[in-house]
Amino acid sequence: MDYSEFANFLKERARERGFNIRRLSEVTGVSAKHLEAIFSGNPERLPSAPYLKGYLSRLGEVLGFDSEEAWQQMKVLAEARGSGKTDELPKNRFSRKPMGGYLVIGVVAALLLAYFGFRFYKISGTPVIMLTYPSENMTVVYGNYISIYGKVSNSDEFAVNGKQIQPQPDGKWEETVMLDPGINSVEITAKKFLGRESKIDLQIVYVQSTSTPENKNF
Repeated sequence: MDYSEFANFLKERARERGFNIRRLSEVTGVSAKHLEAIFSGNPERLPSAPYLKGYLSRLGEVLGFDSEEAWQQMKVLAEARGSGKTDELPKNRFSRKPMGGYLVIGVVAALLLAYFGFRFYKISGTPVIMLTYPSENMTVVYGNYISIYGKVSNSDEFAVNGKQIQPQPDGKWEETVMLDPGINSVEITAKKFLGRESKIDLQIVYVQSTSTPENKNF
């Protein structure tokens, strides 16, 4: 995957979860300076390899992506960045210059690798479920149903309590769940083609009230 594409992916994931650089720095413990470098899309600004791996791990926990997979794709750039020009072998001034055709082949090969790397991530990455309502895992309602809604991304299968749901093109979804008196469990799942899965478990408490006949979700 091209590093600029990965940086754009991080920016979009942070935006979806309501993080700016300052807030993300507070939550992950990664300095704003290093976050700005990682989000810049410029591989020349990347921290050295050992630091970058740790930063990706913290970002993966907060932004919900596979940090180890991202590290495997990014570490070549990071190691090249950290090695510096002093690690280059001496050049032989008598060697024949490479032909232009080899340069073209190398560029095409790099583009193909970047494309298939990105496609592999899209196929095997972890789905992301964002819950708009209810905003807490334990919610009390006074009606016998609740409308749950939010947004899902990078998912091939999406379900609420085992019922398959087709999200809108922008990933938004909504489902009404009928409730029994007392505690009701609601399971929201999103899966990828190659088996990766994200899940949210909710507890909805339906309190019957003879004085409040209408539904009052809050």
